[in-house]
Amino acid sequence: MAQWQAVFVGVLLIVLGGCGRSTPPVAPVLHRQPMLRVEPLPVVMQLPGLQQFAIGDWRRDGIAAPQAGTLLMGGGEEVPSAMRWFAERAGGGRLLILRASGGADLQDYFYEEIGGISAARTLVFDARSPSFDPEVAALIDRADAIFIAGGDQARYIRFWKDSPVQQLLTAHVQSGKPIGGTSAGLAILGGWAYGALDDGSIDSAAALADPLGQAVTLEQRFLQVPWLQHVLTDTHFGQRDRQGRLLAFVNKARNLSGEPVVGLGVDEDAALALEGDGRARLHRLDPAHVAWLIVPQLPAEQLQQGQHLRQGEVAVIGINAESELDLGTLDVHSPAFLYRARTDQGQWQLDQLK
Repeated sequence: MAQWQAVFVGVLLIVLGGCGRSTPPVAPVLHRQPMLRVEPLPVVMQLPGLQQFAIGDWRRDGIAAPQAGTLLMGGGEEVPSAMRWFAERAGGGRLLILRASGGADLQDYFYEEIGGISAARTLVFDARSPSFDPEVAALIDRADAIFIAGGDQARYIRFWKDSPVQQLLTAHVQSGKPIGGTSAGLAILGGWAYGALDDGSIDSAAALADPLGQAVTLEQRFLQVPWLQHVLTDTHFGQRDRQGRLLAFVNKARNLSGEPVVGLGVDEDAALALEGDGRARLHRLDPAHVAWLIVPQLPAEQLQQGQHLRQGEVAVIGINAESELDLGTLDVHSPAFLYRARTDQGQWQLDQLK
């Protein structure tokens, strides 16, 4: 008991101490361009396995250089303040939306309701072959900001892995341009991701029952987003009781890599805006919705294939609109809550420390 208390008092002091950085200046709001609808430009025409939509003038450059940043949306409804934050980082330029289902609704929302961009285009993948098309590559390369929609992340993995699209998305973020995603689009932004390649969406009970099993399908470095290389991201978090499955995912990722991995879950109707320097703040529609940082303090006591996970001393830290997360240090200033978690026999239990 004394050891547990020492570990978690240390975590609590770090969390409450925060990172000590000043709040960044608010980026200027870009005024909305007059709406100009145009037909899709003849960049990708009649390409099998791909639909495309367009709004605005894709030929128009932005008014400023894009700014680095990553928007992590947990799914559900769009959060307007978070969407404005993301649009501002496009520098008034071109927004490309990638998806594997759906249509033009998200591009129209950005252009007509959020504003601040010169144009938006949507590419809807229904096959792997378009990921190797040079004109698709040219569109991704030309984009000032890229947003990945929700749906089924297994389709993104199957369509884009080991293709030019995967390489270009990494090049996009490494060049200092913004990227974002919601639901399945968020799930693939972490350095580790649950690929959902088991043709389902595993729940906490099944993941905790066999974290090393074949149903826990993880992808490492599918995209190489700054500050997220040792983070495993999850979505629809509190609403679908995904705390236990994220802990199972983190343990399998640590087992596969031999490296520290932490979990970051985002509730529905909430979005974590990650700045280029590693600091992140939460935007949300519902004051009850948060982001969750899950940090195992010690290795699992039982982690074997075919057996349930047994683990104690896991720090679970809540991030709300008053908090600031530093992904460089894992400090959380003004946390919403601090729990000690443990799991055994497939059961997830929380003891509140703050």
